[in-house]
Amino acid sequence: MRLNIRWKPYFSDTEYGMVGEIKAFSIVCHGSSFTLDPRLPNGKGVPLPSEEFREVDAAKARADVLLEGFLKAFLADTRQAKPTVVAAGKEAS
Repeated sequence: MRLNIRWKPYFSDTEYGMVGEIKAFSIVCHGSSFTLDPRLPNGKGVPLPSEEFREVDAAKARADVLLEGFLKAFLADTRQAKPTVVAAGKEAS
C-alpha cells in the first residue's frame, strides 16, 4: 500500500504532512535548518524522535521513509499472534 504525504503550510515556518486527514508529520524551519517531527509511533508504539535537516526536501524524503516503515508495521501479518483473553472469550461463545 502506498500513501502520499500532502504538505500543507501552517504559519510561516511550519508545514504539516497530512496522510488523509491525519497530521502525521510537521516540519519547522529554524533559519538554516529544518526539524522533522513525526507524529507516528514505531512498531513498538514508541513515538519516533525528531530529526534535523539542512534542506526541507531531505526532511520530506525522510518522512516518506518513516511513513513506509509505519505502514509496514501497522499492516504486518498478525496471524502468528496468540489470541488475547478477550478474543479467546469471543471464540468460546
